Amino acid sequence: MEEYKTIEGQNIFDLSNLLYGNTSNLIKLLTDNPALGYVVKNIPAGTVVKYTKQKGNNITNFYISESLKPGTKDITTPLQGSGFTSGFNSTGLN
Repeated sequence: MEEYKTIEGQNIFDLSNLLYGNTSNLIKLLTDNPALGYVVKNIPAGTVVKYTKQKGNNITNFYISESLKPGTKDITTPLQGSGFTSGFNSTGLN
């Protein structure tokens, strides 16, 4: 297994996208890292996460080639939805 050290603002969904290329492996991450348990919260920066390295995954390869590390905490632009007059951000309703 490989190891990844989290950065500020990452949650389990970010890690699943970064390390596996989709959120379908969220359960695998939690199973391989039972101490995470942060399904709806940001994981503390510096947490070591174990994962199985993916081969040939285009999304994972893109993150690596561009040196990107997604963290949804970095969202500062309000998210707008159909029918909403108020904006949403990464922490909920504004």
